Amino acid sequence: MPELPRPTLRLLLLILVLAVLGAAAGLAFGPRPIPLGEPSGDPDLVRDAGPILQDSGNDGIVSVVRIRDGRASWAGFGDVTAESRFEIGSLTKSFNGLLLADAVARGEVGLDDRLDALLTDLAGTDAGAATLRELAQHTSGLPGNGSMDMLQVIAEDLAGASYTAYEVATPANLLADARRAHPTGRGLWAYSNLGASLLGHALAAAAGAPDWGTLVTERVFEPLGMADTRVVRAGSPDAGLLPAHNPNGRPMGPQTSDGYAPAGIGVTSSAADLSRYAAALLAGTAPGMHALDPTFPITSGQLAGQQMGLAWVVSGDDGEVVWHNGMTGGMASLLAIDRSRGTGAIVLTDRARDVTGPGLALLADGADTGLPAIPRIDADTVGWVVVGGVWVALFVWASLRGRSRVRIAGQGLGAAGALLVWGIAQPWDWSPPWTFGLAVGLVLGALVAAGRRWSGLGWLPERGRPWAVLAGALGVGWFAAMVALAAWVLGLAVGQT
Repeated sequence: MPELPRPTLRLLLLILVLAVLGAAAGLAFGPRPIPLGEPSGDPDLVRDAGPILQDSGNDGIVSVVRIRDGRASWAGFGDVTAESRFEIGSLTKSFNGLLLADAVARGEVGLDDRLDALLTDLAGTDAGAATLRELAQHTSGLPGNGSMDMLQVIAEDLAGASYTAYEVATPANLLADARRAHPTGRGLWAYSNLGASLLGHALAAAAGAPDWGTLVTERVFEPLGMADTRVVRAGSPDAGLLPAHNPNGRPMGPQTSDGYAPAGIGVTSSAADLSRYAAALLAGTAPGMHALDPTFPITSGQLAGQQMGLAWVVSGDDGEVVWHNGMTGGMASLLAIDRSRGTGAIVLTDRARDVTGPGLALLADGADTGLPAIPRIDADTVGWVVVGGVWVALFVWASLRGRSRVRIAGQGLGAAGALLVWGIAQPWDWSPPWTFGLAVGLVLGALVAAGRRWSGLGWLPERGRPWAVLAGALGVGWFAAMVALAAWVLGLAVGQT
């Protein structure tokens, strides 16, 4: 790398000083992590669960159950009771497993029946060839979700709004998506909300039920006394639901869906109800218990080394630890049981922050669960931080070495647009505020450096003019797009309130 001239070194030092000051400001004045709520309930469970939750980064409101020796104990952190209701997300898929095994026992379906035998609209399609077993094991090759306007999803996520893509998805919409789908990797494990939803609707059709919500209520919730577990209609969220939050604690709208209900959208429950569910699973009195038996080894992805039952994940050397987790835009859940020890653990939180690790650790009395820890990175915000960092770095370099006003101005606008959405995304749960302060300090320093050099530069360089124009246009275009996105997000946020 060529040696930088002395004036450039002085400007670089100025940028670094402002970057350090920005990081210090973010550290001193940025948002603080929300602490774990005040404990209540069983003192022994509070003592054991509190450190596990704190070590895993869980905070805010958490509801916890531990089952030992046939007795369930409950503890809460924050303003919560055992009857408080949460969105349970994909934990709902475990009900699908029971329904499938129960339907087989009733003679309504066979595990290797084709999907199109029950959902005849799929006759002759690739998706229709999937078997009920494959749908329950996530080996059908179907995509994770059906068609969605991802730009709308991104804007709603940034605004903390309910996801329209789920709310407008009817069972008929999912059938249309399935008809257009071209499954890939059939026989390999690949998680699919679309597949789980189609399975639920197929089981409802086989039973002659009007919808999946009616079926699961009649065959699972009512027999097990789960009166507070509900499947709400699209656009009509559970009025008794605790407020939901993103991983950083920002309020999020509730999620509802008729089409994706069997996958966990719009299904709510409480620690008390899920305790009844876990107790029935341990006692072997729940319908469709064969769903918990391991039948398929997972060889790739985050769960490599585990096995699948029918919708359930089966772990441990003896295959006796059975569990399922869940997450929506604003809440997370886990239910796990150890059939050999007769123990269970349930964790519910009002944050979209994974609780699989702490839940399994609680089940194992703090021992190593053998599962890899899920990285504490919010996938919905990581892109904004990475792109923001790239634009900031480009602007710093342009302010020091750029040979034209067009390039400096374009990359400066690009950095400003990136910081705008970075700030809106608020990824403080994994990218602390000092990182944003550092980026702001770098941009301010680059502005000063660019200002010092501005008068000595032309609008375009003598060489490489097309590249300078392209760099400037990209920056202007990115800035305009980010301002438009920010205005859209603001409008959605105002509408949410």
